[in-house]
Amino acid sequence: MRNRLSTYLDYVITFLLFVVAGLTPLIFFNQMTEFYEMPKMVFLVVATTLLVGLWIFSWIVKGKIVITRTPLDIPLLVLLVVILISTYLSPTRYEAIFGNFPRVHDSAASWVVYILLYFVTVSHLRDLTKIKMFLNVLYGSAVIAALLTILAFFHMFLPLDFAKAVNFTPTGSTFSTIAFLLLLLPLPILSVITPNKFMPMPLAVVLTILFGVTVALTASVPSLVALLIAFALCFFLSKPHQVKKTLPLFLVTVVVIGLALIFAYVPFSGNVLQQLEANFPKEIQLPFVTSWNISVTSFRDNPFFGPGPSSYLFSFSSYKPVAFNLLPFWNFSFDTSYNEFLQTLGTVGIFGFLALMYFCVVILVNSWRNLAVDTQDAEQDNTHVLLPAMAMSGLLAIVLFAIHATTLVSIVVTLFVLAVLMMAQKSIRERVTELSLGIKASTAGNRQFDLFPIILFVIYVVAAFAVLYNTVTMTAADYYHRRALETANTNGAQTYAFLQKAETLNPYVDLYRVDMSQTNFALANAIAARAKPGKNGTLNLSAQDRQTIQTLLAQSINEAKAGVLLSPRNPRNWEVLASIYRNIDGVAQNALAFSLSAYGQAIQLDPLNPTLRLNVGGIYYITKNYNNAIQNFTDAANLKPDYPNAYYNLSIAYRDNNDPVDALAVANQTVVLLQSNPNSPDYKTAVQLQSELKAAVAKQQKAASTEKATAGQSNSALQNSNLPKVANLNNPPSVTPAPTVQPNPKAAVPQVTSAPAKSTKK
Repeated sequence: MRNRLSTYLDYVITFLLFVVAGLTPLIFFNQMTEFYEMPKMVFLVVATTLLVGLWIFSWIVKGKIVITRTPLDIPLLVLLVVILISTYLSPTRYEAIFGNFPRVHDSAASWVVYILLYFVTVSHLRDLTKIKMFLNVLYGSAVIAALLTILAFFHMFLPLDFAKAVNFTPTGSTFSTIAFLLLLLPLPILSVITPNKFMPMPLAVVLTILFGVTVALTASVPSLVALLIAFALCFFLSKPHQVKKTLPLFLVTVVVIGLALIFAYVPFSGNVLQQLEANFPKEIQLPFVTSWNISVTSFRDNPFFGPGPSSYLFSFSSYKPVAFNLLPFWNFSFDTSYNEFLQTLGTVGIFGFLALMYFCVVILVNSWRNLAVDTQDAEQDNTHVLLPAMAMSGLLAIVLFAIHATTLVSIVVTLFVLAVLMMAQKSIRERVTELSLGIKASTAGNRQFDLFPIILFVIYVVAAFAVLYNTVTMTAADYYHRRALETANTNGAQTYAFLQKAETLNPYVDLYRVDMSQTNFALANAIAARAKPGKNGTLNLSAQDRQTIQTLLAQSINEAKAGVLLSPRNPRNWEVLASIYRNIDGVAQNALAFSLSAYGQAIQLDPLNPTLRLNVGGIYYITKNYNNAIQNFTDAANLKPDYPNAYYNLSIAYRDNNDPVDALAVANQTVVLLQSNPNSPDYKTAVQLQSELKAAVAKQQKAASTEKATAGQSNSALQNSNLPKVANLNNPPSVTPAPTVQPNPKAAVPQVTSAPAKSTKK
């Protein structure tokens, strides 16, 4: 009876593993904040918790703890220990544990799930039949992902609004799909060269072409290099006599993929495929040099265990080089590095980097040993193709680590492939270890059984309850946050209600707090915008409106402060708080002082962000503190010499500071920067300013103030000084001076090292 129950449990666990392998890359759900990674992680957490529970229960049935030992066990455990220590020491511990919402991959919790899933997998792929079935499930999932990706590339979409994008893919990102396909590609290629029972020849040809063409049409250059490496490994490591027999079929796959590349990248008349490829939005990846600078600087400041998992966004803000501002995506924030090695160094320090290197070395050594196997022995169990193919997949996993940071799908598929590589080796499949504490208990019939599995199961039940409870509440909170985003532009009251539910269920996510803050502000602003004019040009507010605005603004400020407290290293949270203060200066005394203080904190965390300097300059401008406005606008131009907005506002500040000569010089540069699009409103506004300043310089008179868009203005009704004061902001904070920006010779501005004095020209 016990043996039969144990067998049933093994079947159930194996079936659930097949379900996880097949569904994880394909799951997406548009009722969460993030449609792809969050649903996949929720599914993995629930599935892995259930798998581990069944696994431990099977030990109780067997009366002993039975695990399969593989060479990757110790490297993975070492990596996990380093991640947990780094999490404990992290200054942003919540993000380190659960991720920087909505991104949850690379958090400590995610790594616990991945590694537990690996151990369950290797302990239940105990024979080649299960391995073959497991691979069939993976390949089935990969085929669906590839087909949906190709169909979207050719503008054939699923009947879902959010899926109607040419770069749609169920894995969540183009790289995730590419990594998925590349890791599974060696077996089909080798099956084309060497016929075998694991994969029929026709199927191998179809999979090779499908996977290869999908990668060719959607991949970046580094991924195309990885594709070339996959084909080269399979070709040069195959037996020469076998290659000769199947060379025509192999060449068919190479020619088809090569033609796809040629038609995709060589422009000529009527080449529709090239136009589709040119319009395909490739993923923006942080450049290697920028990533290197950020990770090395983070390592310098936190050398041993780093600032913690999921902290790369904060390191990016603090350590990005000024050259980043010259890139086309200068206003983007990145929470991942160029590759996994720099990602690990920048988040979990040198110990994490060494643990990852240890993991890769073990993969390399084991893969190298299995690139060529004893054909006579291997053919008896049909692993003469399986083992070399999985070994090549192991090598490709290291290549993928080197060209891109991991994603949820890429790391799960990598661990699945490595599990197959381990269990395809007979010596490892038979390496079973039994554990016991030596604590025995006796039944009424004097039969003894080991208490260790029971102790583990009790611990598991307690932990599993906590994990599943938190997973349910976090998922529900994220669902309500998504609902709030959907109603944000149509029903402010409903948005408010949904955000309240999200905060109640998960009060520790700064994203929810920031969105609640902005919702409260939007509601207050809408009421202020309805205010009717009274006597002497003032705007009247009813007593009820005054009370409502006061309550909403208080809640807006408190929620923004809560976001700052929950994630104080996130400059965006400080920026939101600063913008709230800035946009209520019409109804709250001292609001601009509080705004400057919050902007100062944001600049301390993101010192090379020119937009923050521009906003600070705008505050000084509207308070007529032109010297400080000029200093901050100049800093913005020094940080980004091709920033037209900085030059335009600097010109306005010089003009109003009675310095038309410098104002004209800066206005001329504004026109130069905008002249590539002479029909744009910005260009026309800059030309108008330039003309007025030319006239002002010629007459030595101050230019007329007729422009519309300066950094000191906004669309907030709560900035209207004609509104009555409804909020009290006492004890304004002192403003921390922003870090000094060195003059940039590429910036065409009058360089200043301190606040300039007013011009004495007459």
